[in-house]
Amino acid sequence: MLLRLYLNLGEGDGMSIVEVGPKYRVTITQNVRKKIPVRVGQRVYLLARFPYVILIPIPERVDEALAKLIGDITYSREERKRADEQLSKETT
Repeated sequence: MLLRLYLNLGEGDGMSIVEVGPKYRVTITQNVRKKIPVRVGQRVYLLARFPYVILIPIPERVDEALAKLIGDITYSREERKRADEQLSKETT
């Protein structure tokens, strides 16, 4: 049985059809790497949603990427205590 992974990253050359190897490995083609830069050894998040497989690169410095995304957030001790109490209520 031949399995194929379809990567649809937009228009034109952002799409590739690759074959799943015997150890379930997939090669990310050069035209896809140009659109979504990923390095050898970089960690990625693999999301399986039938019938799709989505590969999301994880930044090396997750904390810095998250800070860029959400901006500068500061918490007071009181806010932290309320958040901890709320979390405790939700988990019990």
